[in-house]
Amino acid sequence: MFGALVGALFFGRFDILLLFAVGSVLPDMDREYGFFSKNYFREHQLHRALCHNFFFIGILSLINPYLALGAFCHTLLDGINTAKDRGVEWLYPFSRLVKKARYDHAGKKIAFDIKTKLYMYQNDPVELTRKTAEDMKDFTLRPWRRIYGPFYSGGILDIGLFIGSTVLLLFLTILSILGIRPFTIDFNLSQLSFNFVGPLIIGIIGVSLVLGVGEIKRHIEAKKVSRSPPILWKLSFSFSLSLIIFALGMGAYLNPGSEILLLDNLPYLAAGTLLVLLTAFFVLKIYSLKSISKMRKGEDAYAV
Repeated sequence: MFGALVGALFFGRFDILLLFAVGSVLPDMDREYGFFSKNYFREHQLHRALCHNFFFIGILSLINPYLALGAFCHTLLDGINTAKDRGVEWLYPFSRLVKKARYDHAGKKIAFDIKTKLYMYQNDPVELTRKTAEDMKDFTLRPWRRIYGPFYSGGILDIGLFIGSTVLLLFLTILSILGIRPFTIDFNLSQLSFNFVGPLIIGIIGVSLVLGVGEIKRHIEAKKVSRSPPILWKLSFSFSLSLIIFALGMGAYLNPGSEILLLDNLPYLAAGTLLVLLTAFFVLKIYSLKSISKMRKGEDAYAV
């Protein structure tokens, strides 16, 4: 609802509002659904990471910028949750390159390892993660890759955002329909041609199956009474993904001009990605060399 409201406020078109709403649901496809075993999912902490990051949002922007903005709205709200509710790993998968931290959770320096090239500033705050959900209770000291906020999920903030967004969206809709303030939201049905609606509906069905069947699977497994063969979940997930991929292909086919913008922007995307990676590499390399140099000087002084 928050994503749909943002789409309505800033763009005022019904078709864009729909794309925002769909995009704002997509990040939660990284839950423990068809492609992860429960143990694998818990070990690698993929929820709030795999699809809650700038890389995923960037891929969506190549498909449709409004889907990407909707996903950003979702990820932004998740980012203000506490460690109990996971926060988000904005820089996944690049953040997984960092295996160690420079300081432990108490603020004490950790000894350098020359073989380790990338360090993060601090380990996960253990006292916070002790209070977290069951599938995050991993007390292994890991670099603090996630971004946490001050708010618990499911509390008054969540309810306020949902009710507030819904009420404001209905208010804008009423203003538009009654003509009190024309085109607050433009409900011009000519925007909803089959070329737009067809792929969107198929995509929504695919995403709904992933999330709906996945939630059923998750709750059954939580009770440990599942009698359904695992292959059924896998087939359901594969079918859902097939629908989503088919919707993307159908959208590209029915809207032949849509790939022109993508092709035109690819050189800039590649150049920007290369610039970011090179900058990060040189900054980290300089920091690493300085740190190793200091460590070696310390060892020499100790030897003397």
